[in-house]
Amino acid sequence: MSKEQSDAASEQYSNKSVLNQRGGSLQFENSTGHEGVYITNYHGSNIKLTPQVTSEYAKENKQLLVTNDSFETIRNDKHLSVNGNYIKNITGSTVYKSGFNNDEQIEAIKEWKEAYKPAAIRNSMFNVKRGGKSYPNGVVTPESGTKTANPSKSQEVYLNVGGQAPPGSSISDVRASSDDVASYANVPQGSQGTFTVKNPTTADYNVAENLATEGGKYDKTTEKETLPEDIVKLQKQKLTDLELKAFGDGPNVGGSEQHFAFRDKIEMIGSAVNDFPSVRFDDKGRSTPGRVLVGRNAGAYVDIESVPHVEEVNNSNFPVGNYSVHATNKYNINVGSGGVDIKTTGPVEIGATTYKLGAHKVTINASKGVHIGSENFVELTSLKNISLRSNKQIYIEPGLGVKNNLVVGGGTYMQGETYLHHVTAPAELQQTQETRAFGKLVEGLKFEFTFSGIKDSFGGSCKGTAKATVTSSDDDLIELEPHSHHFLNLPLRLTSTGDNVREIANGEYINEDGFTVPALHVNHELKQPTATPNAPRPLQKETPDTLLPNDRDRVEFNGKIKPEFEQVKKDGSFKAEVPEDNLGPDPDLFGVERS
Repeated sequence: MSKEQSDAASEQYSNKSVLNQRGGSLQFENSTGHEGVYITNYHGSNIKLTPQVTSEYAKENKQLLVTNDSFETIRNDKHLSVNGNYIKNITGSTVYKSGFNNDEQIEAIKEWKEAYKPAAIRNSMFNVKRGGKSYPNGVVTPESGTKTANPSKSQEVYLNVGGQAPPGSSISDVRASSDDVASYANVPQGSQGTFTVKNPTTADYNVAENLATEGGKYDKTTEKETLPEDIVKLQKQKLTDLELKAFGDGPNVGGSEQHFAFRDKIEMIGSAVNDFPSVRFDDKGRSTPGRVLVGRNAGAYVDIESVPHVEEVNNSNFPVGNYSVHATNKYNINVGSGGVDIKTTGPVEIGATTYKLGAHKVTINASKGVHIGSENFVELTSLKNISLRSNKQIYIEPGLGVKNNLVVGGGTYMQGETYLHHVTAPAELQQTQETRAFGKLVEGLKFEFTFSGIKDSFGGSCKGTAKATVTSSDDDLIELEPHSHHFLNLPLRLTSTGDNVREIANGEYINEDGFTVPALHVNHELKQPTATPNAPRPLQKETPDTLLPNDRDRVEFNGKIKPEFEQVKKDGSFKAEVPEDNLGPDPDLFGVERS
């Protein structure tokens, strides 16, 4: 190119053409770099077409009518400002899709989920091999290690140890000079016993090791030892590429919103569902006081049992699917008779200064335990009745206070002192131990006696009958036959020692859940200490028509009880609804097939 040609090319061209009429003007701008077309109305409305922008100004109203379809494509951002009302009248459906341009981005999220799934499952395992499993879609943590000793031994039990009733004695004598009944001189003395503190042993609770895995020494879970490093490696090797593939158009992606204004509204947030395990539990992971049992060694002691140990698993690291609502003052939801149904594969937290729940019926059910606690008090009130029902003993700590009446349908074992102001019980005719009494003749007693073999003054023998009056008598001159007395008393069964009480209570199944220990029948007799439990008595119906509603197949003498009631089922008539998009149920999100 010559110098002249180069100079000509570098010169700026400047030209403009305007066509004016009363209704408006049409202007063509031909200057280099400012090429444009301007259409201006007499009243000020205009359209500008320039290299930088296409603008339109309507001085009054603007109306657009499209008799068929309308398409609009924006490669970058779009901003809309409305100073007044914004009204949409839509006869058909309205569908908003945001966050992706093609299905490859959705597939990338699914690939991300599958790639991260092994790490999420490893994260749901316990740090040590204590057993248990995670949920949902979780894995079992193996058990390998040593449990602690049974914590039932770590308690103080107070007993009178060694006290023993006196053994059988010979007949006690009652004389003028001594009284063996009052002095117990002829009765071998039993031991008084010692007030002793004991710890329960395996003789009481049978199993030496802790029933729960709590506090034990377990091997580390090898799958979790390198988990943080493996996640970092996975992020570098695969997750980052998948995230770039899914979010290649920028950070403002990842949503789908659907509105069905006339009928329903369905919101689906996220192109994939996070159904990674959100909780892990060890069914025997925690020790807790379970019930009070009567041990053969320690008497009444608290039996430590195992209950499920539950931990939340933080698998919320998911690239899509978050939905947040922030109301700075108040949030109201009013729903008709169809009800409210909230389900999640993760935890639910509700926090407030006060919390009120009102309904005609409230059902709370949990497979791994229900915990209700307060720093101050928990109050249960009812205008009719409160029922605490369980297939096992209901444990109360530290004490139980009853304002009015207490009714017990079965046996009662009390290890401490019992304080009673009055007792009402059937009378039982009992018998004292045998006693032999001695006495003397009563002064002034007149009696007639027969004599013989008495020599007279002549050396002969005489006999006959005479009368006499007692003026004095020696002590213990008369011996009575050994005898005892009857007296009315409370129905009793006596034992030689306190150990016998515990043995009898065990032998008569005081510790068996669901088993009623009946009272012994009244037995009029001389009471002797025993250490032998009574065998179960045969059942006798009052009449042939007497009903036996109790299911005797539920309770066994080994303590195993079959549940009396089925699990509480969900009330109401909610159908198994599946959220739908405009094409029907989504198989990827909800696991159902499109029809």
